[in-house]
Amino acid sequence: MSTNDNARRLAAYRRRLEDAGFKRVSAYVSSDLIIYVQSQKERGECMGRTLERLLLGTAKVRPTYYSDEEIAQREARRE
Repeated sequence: MSTNDNARRLAAYRRRLEDAGFKRVSAYVSSDLIIYVQSQKERGECMGRTLERLLLGTAKVRPTYYSDEEIAQREARRE
C-alpha cells in the first residue's frame, strides 16, 4: 500500500463523513481539557467520537473507513 493510496482512501473517508453530516472542528484548548478527554476515551475511539459521547451522551455511527469495494476485496483475500 503506497502513501498515495492511503491519501486517496483518507480523502474518500472524509467525503463520506461530510456526506453523512459530520463537520470538521478545529480549536485551541487547554492542556487540562486534552488530558481529561484522553482519560475518558474508550478503546479505539477517536477524539471526535469521545467529545460527541461526552457532550451529547452518545456518539453518532460513523461511515466505515474502507469503501464497500475495499471491504469485499479484503474478504476475498481471506478466503
